[in-house]
Amino acid sequence: MKSLLLLLGLLASGTALAESSALTGVWQIAEIFYDEESIEIQTPTQTKIFTSSHMIYTYYGSDQVSGDLSLGVGHGTYQLVGDTLTETISNHSNTDMIGKTFQVNVTVSEDGNSFSQVVDLGKYVLREVWVRAE
Repeated sequence: MKSLLLLLGLLASGTALAESSALTGVWQIAEIFYDEESIEIQTPTQTKIFTSSHMIYTYYGSDQVSGDLSLGVGHGTYQLVGDTLTETISNHSNTDMIGKTFQVNVTVSEDGNSFSQVVDLGKYVLREVWVRAE
């Protein structure tokens, strides 16, 4: 019985690793939509890098006082199982994000050169399209 449980555990972890490897690489943002309204891409372009289990990304956030956009960074671990990407933030420009876990729906293109992610943020929906840079 223990052998069967161990085998099932290894198969499940192997499946998660194979799915996660679909994202391994360097990605650049290509499109952003808030509630299906297209948002202008800022430069320098946002980048997201996935290894086999870790990710790091840049993003633009608004300064709470001035409202100006500034480039920030976050990183942590991730797992892709099916079409669900789970990211756990271990460090972030916004310290309130550290330790948070997010789940988003991800669709990887058939050729593996792009993926889209949809984030339901409650009052609005964010959809991003990323293209492989490397």
